[in-house]
Amino acid sequence: MSKKIFLSTLAILFFTLSLTGFFTYHNTKSLYYDFVEDGLARSLGAIEETIATKEDYVNADDNTMIKNTVSNSGYRITLIDSEGNVAYDTDRDAGGMDNHNMRPEIAEAINSMGEIKRSIRYSDSVGADMMYVAKGFKLQEGDEVVLRVSMKLSLTENIFYQSLKDTAIYILLSFAIAAVFSKYLISYFLTPIKQITMFAQKIAKGNYLERMTWFRKDEIGDLTESLNDMADALQSSFNQLSDRNAELESILINIVNGIIAIDKKYRIKIINKSAYEMLGIPKERNLLDKNLLEALRVTAIYQKVEEVIKSSDMEDIKFMETNIGDRIFRVTISKIKDQNLVHGYIIVLQDVSKIRKLENLRKEFVANVSHELKTPITSIKGFIETLKDGGIEDDDVRNHFYEIINMETDRLIELVEDILTLSFLDNDNNLKTIPKERIEIKKEIEKVIYMLDMACREKRIVLKVDMQDDLPMICFNKDYFRQMTINLLSNAIKYSNDGGEITIKTCWSGDRVKLTVSDKGIGIPEKDIHRIFERFYRVDKGRARKEGGTGLGLAIVKHIVQSQGASIKVDSKVGEGTTFTVLLDTTCK
Repeated sequence: MSKKIFLSTLAILFFTLSLTGFFTYHNTKSLYYDFVEDGLARSLGAIEETIATKEDYVNADDNTMIKNTVSNSGYRITLIDSEGNVAYDTDRDAGGMDNHNMRPEIAEAINSMGEIKRSIRYSDSVGADMMYVAKGFKLQEGDEVVLRVSMKLSLTENIFYQSLKDTAIYILLSFAIAAVFSKYLISYFLTPIKQITMFAQKIAKGNYLERMTWFRKDEIGDLTESLNDMADALQSSFNQLSDRNAELESILINIVNGIIAIDKKYRIKIINKSAYEMLGIPKERNLLDKNLLEALRVTAIYQKVEEVIKSSDMEDIKFMETNIGDRIFRVTISKIKDQNLVHGYIIVLQDVSKIRKLENLRKEFVANVSHELKTPITSIKGFIETLKDGGIEDDDVRNHFYEIINMETDRLIELVEDILTLSFLDNDNNLKTIPKERIEIKKEIEKVIYMLDMACREKRIVLKVDMQDDLPMICFNKDYFRQMTINLLSNAIKYSNDGGEITIKTCWSGDRVKLTVSDKGIGIPEKDIHRIFERFYRVDKGRARKEGGTGLGLAIVKHIVQSQGASIKVDSKVGEGTTFTVLLDTTCK
């Protein structure tokens, strides 16, 4: 830019100085001609005073003034009569000269007696540019004559050209000085503009902390102040935008639902961490600006997005559920709008696999509860109706019916109590009210063994106890510990064959106490192990019902363990037996 301005300035300077030179040339030339004319006119006046009579006119060869003038200045002096005939000439023979009636200065002098007339032209007789000054006057005798004084312009041209040369030198010197000062001034005035340009470039690159330090009390200073104000405003806006982007990014990262934002051409503009995880996409894979179908490869979602895009209802929000792998997703698709203009679409992915699983478990639980309640109630009702009819007179049969009714009633009570226990343990608020206490694990296990001794004898089961000495007290609710241990042992007894063996063992395991209940019973198939803690789930349904189980024992065990901060795991092989391991804390937290 500075080069263009400098060249433009030089062009203007050159044009201006050239114009000045042109006018100076013509003005100097005019002054030069006026100077020559003035000298000729003074000489003409002096000579005119010496020619007053006819005799003076005729005897001009003897005129001393004419001789002195020619000698001192080299002027040419000519006398012409009113008819244009040359009477006398200092340079040539008058008799051989042409009539001068048509010479401009002569004609004008004859027509304007008493006035000095000037003419500049080329003289054929002399062969040079001449300046002529002529004046018509009357002699004493009344004759009209013309006195002409002329000079070769070449005699004084050196002075004129020297003057022009000096003028040209002065103009060139002025041009050079003006060029140097112009370059300096342009650099001086463009320096702040360059700094402003660099400042604007830094701002454009995002350096909002940059500020101008060029302070002047002129338009540049005003511009500098305005740019600094603009930078302040941009920095404030950028900080606010950064904060909002950080908040949005934090929200998107921590939100459990998958969020995908696309434009109207199906290109992904935003995708959060949860969406990557839900769709099983590697984190290092960049999906931004990728086509939705190409990136996700889920046709159902793509088709639903197309349905929303083609929908004429601007307020329409589409919902769908689709399977991606072994997971179920609820997909919500809505439009991103601004004043009824659609800019893109938001896709929200919600993993409802657990919800659907829980719904299925709830349905199964309701069905199982209904079935488990219906069976003893139906049995009780049937026997009662039989007894009411009075058709049974045999006391032994009647007493057997009463025993069955009593057994089914006990089973019903046990089922209801187990359901109430599970309901209580399911409530987090209830769990907070369960007090923990320090209990001696050996004494509590001995009490449970005593309670189940009869059940073991009935099946001729050998119960082995292996408890490490000097174990610390554990932190556990006494009643729940007893119920947990009873359920584990009862489960082991139910699924052990007659004459089987059960082992209860306690020992240290790191900083916790390990309790194991092992049997050598029928075992659990590998495909069922992950479900044994579900409510009403039985591996051998027929045997469980025969033994009088409710199908809720292990579910209660799991809830008790979780509520007390302990952990439980199971190892089993079909035909070899099952081992339950519980890790118990020794300190109350």
